[in-house]
Amino acid sequence: MDVSSVARRVGSVLAALAFGIVPLCAAEANDATAAQVDHFENSVRPLLQARCVSCHGSDTQWGELRLDRRAGFAAGGEHGPVVVAGDPEASRLIAAVRREGDLAMPPDEPLPPAEIAVLEAWVADGAVWPDDGLPMGDPSDARKSHWAFAKLTAPGVADISHIPWAADWVRTPVDAFIAEALAAKNLAPTSEADRRTLMRRLSYDLTGLPPSPEEVAAFEADTSPDAYEQLVERLLASPHYGEAQARRWLDLARYADTKGYVYAREHRVWVHAATYRDWVVEAFNDDLPYDRFLTLQLAADQAAPDDTAAQAAMGFLTLGRRFLGVTHDIIDDRIDTVTRTTMGLTVACARCHDHKYDPIPTDDYYALYGVFASCTEELLRVGPAPTPTAPSDDEVAAFEAGLAERQQKLADTLATRRREAADRARARISDYLLAQTELEKYPAEGFDTILAEDDIIPAFVRQIERFLAEAERAADPVFAAWVALAANDSGSSTTPPAADGFASRAERVLNELAASGVRVNSLVAAIIEPAPASMRELAQRYGRLLADVDDQWQAAIRAADDAEAARPERLPSDELEELRAVLYGPRALCRVADEPIVSIEGFFPSSVCEELWKLQGEVDRWIIEQPASPAYTLRLVDRRALRTPWVFRRGDPKQPIRRVPRRFLSVIAGDEAPAFTDSSGRLAMAAAIVAPTNPLTPRVWANRLWQQHVGRGLVDTPSDFGTRAPPPSHPALLDWLASELIESGWSTKHLHRLIVCSAAYRQRSDAARNEPTARQAREADPSNRLLWRMNPRRLSFEAYRDTLLAVSGRLDPAMGGRASDMLAGDGLSNRRRSLYGTIDRQFFPTVLRVFDMANPDLHVPNRSETTVPQQALFALNHPFVAEHARGLAARAQAEPLADDAAVRALYRTALQRAPTADQLTQAVTFLNTQEAATE
Repeated sequence: MDVSSVARRVGSVLAALAFGIVPLCAAEANDATAAQVDHFENSVRPLLQARCVSCHGSDTQWGELRLDRRAGFAAGGEHGPVVVAGDPEASRLIAAVRREGDLAMPPDEPLPPAEIAVLEAWVADGAVWPDDGLPMGDPSDARKSHWAFAKLTAPGVADISHIPWAADWVRTPVDAFIAEALAAKNLAPTSEADRRTLMRRLSYDLTGLPPSPEEVAAFEADTSPDAYEQLVERLLASPHYGEAQARRWLDLARYADTKGYVYAREHRVWVHAATYRDWVVEAFNDDLPYDRFLTLQLAADQAAPDDTAAQAAMGFLTLGRRFLGVTHDIIDDRIDTVTRTTMGLTVACARCHDHKYDPIPTDDYYALYGVFASCTEELLRVGPAPTPTAPSDDEVAAFEAGLAERQQKLADTLATRRREAADRARARISDYLLAQTELEKYPAEGFDTILAEDDIIPAFVRQIERFLAEAERAADPVFAAWVALAANDSGSSTTPPAADGFASRAERVLNELAASGVRVNSLVAAIIEPAPASMRELAQRYGRLLADVDDQWQAAIRAADDAEAARPERLPSDELEELRAVLYGPRALCRVADEPIVSIEGFFPSSVCEELWKLQGEVDRWIIEQPASPAYTLRLVDRRALRTPWVFRRGDPKQPIRRVPRRFLSVIAGDEAPAFTDSSGRLAMAAAIVAPTNPLTPRVWANRLWQQHVGRGLVDTPSDFGTRAPPPSHPALLDWLASELIESGWSTKHLHRLIVCSAAYRQRSDAARNEPTARQAREADPSNRLLWRMNPRRLSFEAYRDTLLAVSGRLDPAMGGRASDMLAGDGLSNRRRSLYGTIDRQFFPTVLRVFDMANPDLHVPNRSETTVPQQALFALNHPFVAEHARGLAARAQAEPLADDAAVRALYRTALQRAPTADQLTQAVTFLNTQEAATE
């Protein structure tokens, strides 16, 4: 049935949904529960998009029914709405998908029961459809004009001359934008916080550590007019600044020291995690320009090929989950992390279908997929041993000897297994060519696929498929005939296959090929006469010919060996040599690339994979466990054979439907975005991400820095700037900060200064309830979107742990190096900052989950904030807390501890302030009670 007839049938069926019914309820998003909205967005909207919108969307509305937006569905078709909200049994839509009576929708094939159940549950729950005002599946100019995609232009600083209080309040241009928004609502800011509060706020924001009592006292006593600004500069220059910024970045980079569940196939600990973490710390401390910071993390191998230390940056791409070795999932994770972190785009949503909300077609996703599929991993030494003391010469010599032994064993075994795999494939070349006629039998890779030596290896099948699909094969003397006949068989040429048989069509195609002037190898020309009756027969003929050429080549080698002569380099005739090159040349059909096991394991039987991963694990383990081991990174480098990606139907690699070129996102680069032809495209992709013409990258980074200091971004969804994102609370401020970022040479510290030196940042967070302006502000802006006061924030777990170490006097300030357990034993075995604690994906400690630490499997732009009993129980019972409480008590240096002076000393050390009268009385009473109870 052709498309037009299907469309007519769908239209007639939907137009027959005749009787008038109650319109959709819960029309507005704020009338619906979060669960109802989630069900619609995650289950119902994709179903309607996949099944209905082609005939009932923005371009076509059969039966006057439009199903790509709420307004169209509520209005219904020619005979009114089609759903009784809350009553599936009375809804003709449900009757149609159930195919009850004469109703049948869709008409070509029934919906699966699971999809029918989705619609039934949706209607029963009120048929909630929150209206976002955007049609589904419509990457039109309306979507591309979304505010986040608009060209970035630096707005002028707001005019605040008409605001009476603004002239005395504004400290940086940031304040002018805040003042303008407050004045528009007849609001005013809160008073400035006291100096102790400001110093603690700044110290935690910029370094993640509390100030010392002495530092607070000195700042409170400093009467110089620029005392605050000097404090900001001192904290920005602190080496602890880079540590605090790195921890926030690692949340985005889904950092972990381990790979997650790897099914015993490889060593579970990353060789290079600490190297990447330390590079990030140093980059922030050096204020590495943000555009360079991103470029090195995406393509240091090409952007800085001679800078060995810079290669550590590429851990950003290679530190994700291992996904049991499934390449498609590893690449998806890299695409998601790169696009959400840098541009706030959820490109991975287009893996199975065009993005439901943003102008990101599936073709764009697979264009980036091809970029990463054209890369392989490379382990590279980048620096000296990351240890506090340099190893001895004997330790270094022992390490190098052990490493060389293990690497040589791996290299020798891998070379042998590559050769054996290629030999097995060449010996069965006829079978592999036959497999090209039944590709559906050879599934995509998966850890559960067990292969033996005598199996047809799917990786070889797909490699030959890619080889034959290359454009140059159409003029290849060996395979031109294959390509022409394959196109004839599939009907993919300019005209559909004729009704006559394959043989007669093949004869015509071969005559056309001969007339085209394309040279056909004479030995190939001989096997296609007479014309084959099918592609299967053609594959058998090619297979026999190539097998015969291989026999001739092996015979020539044996003859040379028997005569103790030099082995031949080619076969005697050019025609034979062209065929031999198909089997043995640089891009031979059966060649296994000289790449790490992670990139080529699919070419080996399962037993060989286990052997090779064991040897790779021994190399990794030696590097990880030896104290004298230098720093290593795992970077991406381009493959010799680049990949032109397929688009997979519904994301299923077993269903390739068309090829797309490697290129950048069309929403940024335009519909005619140039293809990446000379390389994988990683460097070009990085350049497009940080290009001044890309408005997303500076906006996203400016928003993240604002969120860090204020507790909430100007845009509430820091990693999603798509059409579903709420508009910025202060659009002009966001664009001004983004423009400042670029104008300053992409200086992150410059934006820090602008924000933390502002009067808006210095406000109190505890505006008194009896202040008239505070009461008015709470009524007009209860969520504080306009920033009439500072947002109170709680410490992260890392800052909490580091504070316990700092106030107890036990913090080890040593930077960099290998990770160790944050809370091992009594906590005294690791006194370093939490940044240097082990993050284990597979065995993520419960205490870290309890305190809402970022899930290392995911890109996390916002940490959750929960309040649960286990948090209090940790503070009461955990040995780590108890030991550092004892350390804090010891610092009071007073006897008895229940003395007023001792309590005041404890408060100054822990909180950098004196206790209130009530706190002093309660503390002394408590300590006296405890002292009496222990006598």
